[in-house]
Amino acid sequence: QACSETSDCLEGLECSGNQCLIPYDGDDSCVTGFDCVIGVGCVYDNGNPGRCIRDHRCKGDKKDICTNPATECDEDKVCGYKEGETCYGPCRKGLTCRNTRCQK
Repeated sequence: QACSETSDCLEGLECSGNQCLIPYDGDDSCVTGFDCVIGVGCVYDNGNPGRCIRDHRCKGDKKDICTNPATECDEDKVCGYKEGETCYGPCRKGLTCRNTRCQK
């Protein structure tokens, strides 16, 4: 569902990237990371429904800190893997995961 603010969304969802999505640690189950707010991944555990609990968002007061040196905080405030790094999570904005590495 499209949105411009969280009040446009059904209860329990959050407006992220103009879409109503499941917030971090939200009650709703997810199928893929695209069901979760930007920077949060969907995790499956022992065949249970997916949960939005893998947090790749930048940390700190200014939301500009990434603890993994292979990642950097991009303009979406997501800790994305840098060019040439193995994509164990999202690549930084502008890169895609190809052949297990983040590339332009």
